[in-house]
Amino acid sequence: MNDYLIKRIEPREYDFILDLNKANEEMLLPLDREKLDFFSQNAELFLIVYVDGIPAGFLIALRDGLEEYDIACYKWFCERYSKFLYVDRVVIDGKFRNRGLAWRLYRSVFDRARELGIDTVAAAVTSMPYNLPSMRLHYGLGFWEAGELLVRSGTVKVSQLATAIL
Repeated sequence: MNDYLIKRIEPREYDFILDLNKANEEMLLPLDREKLDFFSQNAELFLIVYVDGIPAGFLIALRDGLEEYDIACYKWFCERYSKFLYVDRVVIDGKFRNRGLAWRLYRSVFDRARELGIDTVAAAVTSMPYNLPSMRLHYGLGFWEAGELLVRSGTVKVSQLATAIL
C-alpha cells in the first residue's frame, strides 16, 4: 500500500465528494452541497482518505437520535436500536478499490464507536440492484442482515446491516 491519510472532510474537498457520490448514485442517495453542509455540522465522522496525496474515497457516519435526518434507512435503525453509529455512505474511487481503504475507514468507525461506548455499527447496502463489493466488505467486517427495506418508491431494495462492537 502506498502512503495514505484519513482526515476530516473540508469544504475545499466537496467537489471531489460530490463527483464521486454522483458516479456511484445507482447505489447511493443523491448528495448536494447543502447536504454536505448538514453532514459537516451533524456527522460523527466526516472522513476523506487520500493515497499519495490524491483523494481516493470518503465515509460519513451519524450517531443515533438525529431527528432532522429523515432518511428511511437511518430511521429504521432509530426505531430498533437505542445507541448506534450509522455509516450513511462509504465510497472508494474505482481507481483505488481493492487496496483496503474502505476497511481502514471502517476501522475509524469502530474505534470511534468504542470511544463513545456504542456497541452497534449500522449500515444500509443496496441489495437490488445487488452491490456485491459493498456486501463483501460488510460481511467481511462481521456485519449481518438485520432487516430489509424497499426505497425509491419500491424500486430499490436495501439490506439493513449491523455489527456488534466488542
